[in-house]
Amino acid sequence: MRMRTSLRCLAGLGILAASGCGLVLGLDDFKDGGATSAGAGGGATCEPESEVECYSGRPGTEDVGICRAGTQACKEDGSGYEACAGEVTPAAETCASAEDEDCDGKDCVAWARLIGGAEEEVVSDVAVDAAGNTYVAGNFKGAISFGDDVLIASGDRDAFLIKLSASGEYVWSQQLGDVRGETLSSLAVSPEGDVVVASLELEDDISSMSLMLHRYDPDGGVLWSKSLGAKMCGIVPSVVAGMRFLPDGDVVLAGSYCGTIQFDDAHAISNETDRGDVFVAKLRSSDGSIDDESGWARTWGGEGTQRASGVAVDAAGNIIVAGDFRDELVLGDLSYAAAGGSDAFMVKVTNRGLVSWARVLGGTENEVLRSIAVDRLGGPAAVIGFQGVVDFGGGEVAADEFVDILLKYTTSNVYEWGRVFHGGLIHDELFMDPRGDVLIVAGLEESAEVNGELLRAKSARDLVLLRLGIEGDPLWVRTFGVAGEDGIDARAIALGGAGELLVAGETSGKIDLGAGVMAPQGDGDIFVASLRP
Repeated sequence: MRMRTSLRCLAGLGILAASGCGLVLGLDDFKDGGATSAGAGGGATCEPESEVECYSGRPGTEDVGICRAGTQACKEDGSGYEACAGEVTPAAETCASAEDEDCDGKDCVAWARLIGGAEEEVVSDVAVDAAGNTYVAGNFKGAISFGDDVLIASGDRDAFLIKLSASGEYVWSQQLGDVRGETLSSLAVSPEGDVVVASLELEDDISSMSLMLHRYDPDGGVLWSKSLGAKMCGIVPSVVAGMRFLPDGDVVLAGSYCGTIQFDDAHAISNETDRGDVFVAKLRSSDGSIDDESGWARTWGGEGTQRASGVAVDAAGNIIVAGDFRDELVLGDLSYAAAGGSDAFMVKVTNRGLVSWARVLGGTENEVLRSIAVDRLGGPAAVIGFQGVVDFGGGEVAADEFVDILLKYTTSNVYEWGRVFHGGLIHDELFMDPRGDVLIVAGLEESAEVNGELLRAKSARDLVLLRLGIEGDPLWVRTFGVAGEDGIDARAIALGGAGELLVAGETSGKIDLGAGVMAPQGDGDIFVASLRP
């Protein structure tokens, strides 16, 4: 503990009193032992009624953020000092307040960085491993730099995968693509740091394409790559929309496709129409094939178009596939007709590939499923955009304009609660923490009201971080934006084991995520931030 005097010592005739403030030759720093115990001769060690400042926080944190020194009063008999009173030392940082609780000079954010080049970069997905390392996947034009390392696109657009340390420092990067171009859609990371990414490789003929899977070890080495095939659905490409590691080490992926997907020599699925069908498959992460004992592949179709937009996995290895469809959705022996233009859906699939339950969320007009997550008990939460009149399970809800609703269900498909968000709040991604709270990253355009609080955007589109409790009640909301700038688009989030929230997206203007203003290099840069909600 550091202490310094706050009472001027009296000196008479140039002689310091032996029982004075303990100042000798102008030195005013005290050590722990010398300030709290009597000297060798049993005499007083401080002047009764005097005080010294005290601070036991980390060096460099005093007078930063909320941290302040306290005071210690000398005991009446001069034998030492009382306990330090009134000091404020570093605490756990939280985004719930606008204060710097851990006194590191940053509020809410642990670290943030921009990554980019002279042209455009786009984020597709983000993930975090058990050690807190962050993995970001996306696409770029021209060149993209990571400090001294630079990736240069072979064609019009290439894909990238980068690894950042737990403190946000660059570790390694990988480039995917050649003159034909490759775009990366999703990634999955094992607790040990093995990475599987899904991409779309465009052939020389723009109407031709192939879905690709690549696996890397924790050091960025390529373990295997394989083509799955598929084709364009008219002008819309087939895509892997979501991918997750399962508790048994396998990988589940879900998306939309046309043509034939060939997982290995013995396993394939087909959709010969030009309207997308949904697929979901459980593959061995060791080589991307389907194990005859534990692996499987399913395809869901029907009249019209079916689209998967996300996948979530619970602790038991059950899978929730979410998306939307037009006209009809057929799940084996189950068939659902759309009530309006497009309806949203959630399907729970067991680790063995069997449909446990399905829920269709539709009304008089259009519903679009934006994001899906599950709590520790396997209950899904989903953000759905809708307009018109819809019964999501808790009674009819009406909206004259397109708005978002956050819905929560139990693991057995029972409705729990829903929260409608009006105004300019556009939800991008959501996650659920181990306590069951819901974390939402959204964009704010102009203004919106959340729990009675009117939020006004500073930029063209502010970044919004919102936390809701297990009953759906908003606990707090934070906005990030720089006045007059173009704004921020959050694309992907991930939750780390220490509770940190990783957010990745793009910005074409200056941004401030709590660590100071950052300016992009080109038309639009990638931002990655570790927040402490």
